Amino acid sequence: MSRPSRIKPAHLERLAVVYVRQSTPNQVVKNRESQQRQYGLADRARELGWPDERILVIDSDLGHSAASQGTRSGFEQVCEQVSRGQVGAIFGIEVSRLARNTVEWFQLLDLCRLNDTILVEDSQVYAPGRDDDGLILGIKGTFSAAEMSVLRARMEGGRRSKAQRGELYAHLPIGFVREGNILRKDPDLRVQTAIETVFARFGEGGSGLQAARLLRAEGVRLPSRPRNAQAVTWKDTTYSRVMEILRNPAMGGAYAYGKGRRGYRDDGTLLAPQERWRVLKPDHHEGYVPWAVWLEVQETLARNSTRRERKRGAAREGAALLQGLAVCGRCGRSIQVRYNKGRSYFCNWRTVELGQSRSCFSVGGIGIDAVVARHFLERLSPAGTEAARAAQQAVSEREEAALRSCRLELEQCRYEASLAERRYRRVDPDNRLIAATLEREWEAALAALERAEFALKAARERQPEAPPPGYFADLGASLERVWHAPSTTSRDRKRLLACLVEEITLQVVEDDHTEVVIHWRGGETDAFAVPRQRPKPVRQLDDMDTVEWVRRLAPAYPDVQIARILNDQGRRSARGLLFSVSLVQRLRYRHGIAGYRPSASGEEEGEVLSVRAAAAHLGVSDSTLYRWVHAGVLPSVHPALPGAPVRVRLNADFRSRFHLDPPEGFAPLREAVRRLGVSRQTIWQRVASGRLDSCHVKRGPNRGLHVRLEPDDRPLLRMMLADEEEPADG
Repeated sequence: MSRPSRIKPAHLERLAVVYVRQSTPNQVVKNRESQQRQYGLADRARELGWPDERILVIDSDLGHSAASQGTRSGFEQVCEQVSRGQVGAIFGIEVSRLARNTVEWFQLLDLCRLNDTILVEDSQVYAPGRDDDGLILGIKGTFSAAEMSVLRARMEGGRRSKAQRGELYAHLPIGFVREGNILRKDPDLRVQTAIETVFARFGEGGSGLQAARLLRAEGVRLPSRPRNAQAVTWKDTTYSRVMEILRNPAMGGAYAYGKGRRGYRDDGTLLAPQERWRVLKPDHHEGYVPWAVWLEVQETLARNSTRRERKRGAAREGAALLQGLAVCGRCGRSIQVRYNKGRSYFCNWRTVELGQSRSCFSVGGIGIDAVVARHFLERLSPAGTEAARAAQQAVSEREEAALRSCRLELEQCRYEASLAERRYRRVDPDNRLIAATLEREWEAALAALERAEFALKAARERQPEAPPPGYFADLGASLERVWHAPSTTSRDRKRLLACLVEEITLQVVEDDHTEVVIHWRGGETDAFAVPRQRPKPVRQLDDMDTVEWVRRLAPAYPDVQIARILNDQGRRSARGLLFSVSLVQRLRYRHGIAGYRPSASGEEEGEVLSVRAAAAHLGVSDSTLYRWVHAGVLPSVHPALPGAPVRVRLNADFRSRFHLDPPEGFAPLREAVRRLGVSRQTIWQRVASGRLDSCHVKRGPNRGLHVRLEPDDRPLLRMMLADEEEPADG
């Protein structure tokens, strides 16, 4: 066979790469002819002159599409080998199948052009380095990308056309089966009962989380169908499974397509607004709830969302009765709840959004809740008799629904156990392999039957005793007793209030009362004023001796040091607590004591510091400053209170007495003692009285106190002797 002129000896000395790829796993399994043709390109390479040891087959991209710029390890390996100059030729059925997006295709052509690599199709050889071949390959790549766009648009058009007819189902919703192009309810009564129970418990709990809790408490399990599976499996109730049922439009009898919010999650679990769905066909099939009821469920879920600026939200455990119902009378935004000693309602929108120093208002909630509850009970009392009948019927229906799921599960387990027994008894006993397998299946079915019987028994034991006849007869006259009963939770009260109230407006119109407007469902309103709660005066229980201490310490010490001094003295606050900065501040405010303020009179008066701070400022040890204080050289500034820390005043004159090297005319303390013939205490006394000039040297072998000495010590000595005789003469 003649070799094409574009194949040079240099190409034969390098690798011949056979790149094998198919777009989807389904093609890998079913389209075997294409795989055989691609693997057969290795024979084509041998015919053109490449030996077996230089033929490399790369097939790691089987089942990966080349239309996107995703990760394809095989294609990356091809590009890496080409960039190193190790590839002489790349073989493919169609070279455009190497990359079906223009970015990767032209990158590969550039690498082949730079490294003199040729591309070999089934019957054609291309050299990207030649202008005409490069032009043809560029056109092939462009046509391949355009072909993908056309195919994708054609397939998308087919999907949309099928969706417009309501016949496109990527995954059947749980609770339904498909008969041709018609969607029907699952004939399994257990599946139907479970889904109906989910909507019933949502109506009772008011949120998906509460519905999941109620279902778990009753032991209800929910059906699940894995993707591309026909059989239904039963799993424990979770919040995600409950929300999957509640949010599916098929439960309301509607067909919906294109309802996922694109750009958020790939699985499309976040729903876009309903007006943006591509296809919506209400009354498409029989649903588990009417379409209007399903829309009400979605509105409730939207109100419960914490991402909404104005939201009612699901009723929670807090004692604030108006949670989710109260709005600000000034800005119209939802009012927030704060729990401290009691509870209060506040709106800080002006502070957060506008940066103002004052919020809209903040009021106590106990009095407001009591007035709203009284008005609500007055409105509800006439309907008490009808509510009693509905309550009695609801209790009966809930008891029956709670047991129905367990009964259906028990019935299903009995059928499966009977079926397993019949299969086991029909098998030939001598065929031990099959008999052993069927025996294990029978035993598993019997164990499941036993668990179902135990679950039904436990569910019956959890059921409360049925109320006697006429138990609810006096409910209309005893609503207030039921409202305040310990068994009635805060969540129950909030849900009852939300049945009649649309919203409640709060506004502080004067300093002495709050205006409350109740907007009842149906358009009626009630307005009334609630007096504002005033804080009780704080009793002055502070120890007056402690107050006097703070009064004397405040001019010289900050609050943090005052708290430390009081704690060191074993003193406690009026409530028996250790003093902190905030407690000292409150005590000063209650008794009108001014706080400590550093002096700003300048260098002559000096700055008052603690001994440690002054020593650090001067670069000496704490003991040095204490020695100067005790000797009277450095006057201390502190009140005459035991335990109060020493503070010193650092002025310019005192700072000038500290030196790194001894000044001229100054001698160390020990030399002054020797020359003058007096004791150290005598010299310290004269320094403190100012009769001897002194300084402190901070470094060197003679660091410490230095005094000024004259060359002739006799006048200084006579002066010191005269000072010693003065007390005797007196």
